[in-house]
Amino acid sequence: MIQMRRVLGLIVCGALSSLVGCKSPASNASPVASAPSSAPASSAPAAAVKPWFSGGFSGQYQAKLAPVEVKLGALKEWTKDDGKLASGPGKLELKIDDSGQVDGTSEGALGAGNVSGKVEDDTLRVQLSPTDAAGLHGVLVATRDGDGFKGAIEASSGDSLQVRTASIELKKLSN
Repeated sequence: MIQMRRVLGLIVCGALSSLVGCKSPASNASPVASAPSSAPASSAPAAAVKPWFSGGFSGQYQAKLAPVEVKLGALKEWTKDDGKLASGPGKLELKIDDSGQVDGTSEGALGAGNVSGKVEDDTLRVQLSPTDAAGLHGVLVATRDGDGFKGAIEASSGDSLQVRTASIELKKLSN
């Protein structure tokens, strides 16, 4: 008889487990009801984790003459570019928001300008737009390197007669 009660207790307890709590089947005590909890497991709000790229970045570059292959039919002016103009040091300052949108500024050999773009996965792609006619237009493509980026700037004058390149390493600024 005791064995039959245990078997029935297991069946009833298993069927009602979602509604009531049961004591161990080894116990001869009757099932104990427990009120279902409607409160969340944790009352503390989950902290939003910022993406690794969120924040400020800064980097310096050294612009130099980009090699242009001059073949038959190419612009003869390319051969006249000695690389002295729009070459030398420069700096980029970027701010990247949590969604990956990039805004910033550039200064130096490539000219003063605005920087805008996007981070997708571990790749940064930005456009450099000069704020004056003497500045060069360019693009920067960089990939994640630790908590920063490494990449290259490719830029040219509005008429494409001056073509420059520069490596750049962008370091994350401390808050």
